[in-house]
Amino acid sequence: MSPTVELTRPEPHIARLALDRPDRLNALTFEMVADLHDAFDELAADPDCKVVVLTGNGRAFCAGLDLKDFGTPPEPGGHRHMPVHVDAQTFMSNLTVRLRDLPQVVVAAVNGPAFGGGLALACAADIRVAAESARFCSAFIRTGLSGTDIGITYLLPRLIGNANAFDLVLTGRDIDAAEA
Repeated sequence: MSPTVELTRPEPHIARLALDRPDRLNALTFEMVADLHDAFDELAADPDCKVVVLTGNGRAFCAGLDLKDFGTPPEPGGHRHMPVHVDAQTFMSNLTVRLRDLPQVVVAAVNGPAFGGGLALACAADIRVAAESARFCSAFIRTGLSGTDIGITYLLPRLIGNANAFDLVLTGRDIDAAEA
């Protein structure tokens, strides 16, 4: 499908959507976000697909924002998912909204670290399944980006309660699959 996202149909009615930057632990870039939006378009238009398995290629689910090479945001209007008056934050945060709006059941197969935006993607799925190697961390507080949580502060309290969500969001502590 693209250099950063792999969309396959391993069995009838099932799609596998894999983040495909294993050398960077599937960290998010603007290119990957645009590719995910394109994949969501394709999936939303596929009435034969009933289940989407969201995962990461390699040893990570998604390490969150690629702080070393995030790329350049698309020019306003330069990508069909980024209208003229929409900024980069909205472009990013729409990922979790669009994932939740897919007509299919979305299963996050968390195969390794799910930090920051990776945690948000996992939380936006309908079901989360974690390998023993999975680790979860809000991470935004560690980088001073607490305002760019792409849905964590909305989704996480609804999944694990306010006190537990505040603990993870405000401390930046990570948890393993067993604790999750």
